[in-house]
Formats: sequence, C-alpha cells, structure tokens
Amino acid sequence: MEQYRETFNDGVLVYGHKITKRSETGKRIGETFTAEGKLFFREMSCRQSDYEFSNAIGSRLDLKVKTPYPPSFRKIDKNKLLVQIDGIGYEIINVDHDTTKQFLFFLLQRVGGINE
Repeated sequence: MEQYRETFNDGVLVYGHKITKRSETGKRIGETFTAEGKLFFREMSCRQSDYEFSNAIGSRLDLKVKTPYPPSFRKIDKNKLLVQIDGIGYEIINVDHDTTKQFLFFLLQRVGGINE
C-alpha cells in the first residue's frame, strides 16, 4: 500500500494539566492550566459509534481531531490530559491510535475557557 503525506493544518492543540493554586494558608483559590506541549491537528467527522461510545460513558462528544503520534506520548496517560484549542478548554473522553501507531484520534468534550 502506497503511503501518502498527511496534512494537519486545521489548528494547534495545546495539551497539559490543570494545577491547583493555593493561598499561603493552604486554601484552594483556583486552578491554572499548565501547557506541556503542542500538536498540529486535523478535524475529523464523528461517526455514530463515536457518539454512542461517548454517551455510554456519560460524556458529550463535541470534537474529534487527528494528530501525529509523538514518541513522548507512548509512556503517558493521555486520558488525564486537558486540551486547549483557540482558547477553549476540552476534556479528553478517549484517545485511540491507528494500527500503525502513527496517528492519534482524540475525542473531546468542551468544558469552556481554560481558565474558567
């Protein structure tokens, strides 16, 4: 099978974690998003099975994107990351890879602005 060059020019996905901010007395005063990296992505159309999977686990599918599979992602729990696209925060419902482990597919649920 002939390989073709994939383009990821729909945008940039910033991934990271939320860090809890605390006062000097230890009281929780908010959260901040800490970016750990960026991936270029291509927006994908959602299949009926994607919607059914999301509903089965109690989530709402808002966006599906495809990215290259960076080697650094092989050893981290991708489902615990948060994603920011154009200033909008997304929770990761599920991350899946293709059979050749060259691409990742992110199922995302919108959670609002990243610093809200």
